[in-house]
Amino acid sequence: MEYRVKLLPRLCVIDADEQPVADAHVVEISFPGDVIQTLHGRVNTITGAGSAKIIVGDVTIRGVPLC
Repeated sequence: MEYRVKLLPRLCVIDADEQPVADAHVVEISFPGDVIQTLHGRVNTITGAGSAKIIVGDVTIRGVPLC
């Protein structure tokens, strides 16, 4: 089954048919990148598509794309 994490209007796991997945929870969202130092202090930059770790029922799935 293909899943994605929808960020807006609220965080939820959706399936390939764009329907919310019952009994699914987002437990982590990560973005590649790092903190960089600028003239205005340290800044977090977000680069790349990012990914999420989700739980569907009793299964943990990593690397789920965000949409």
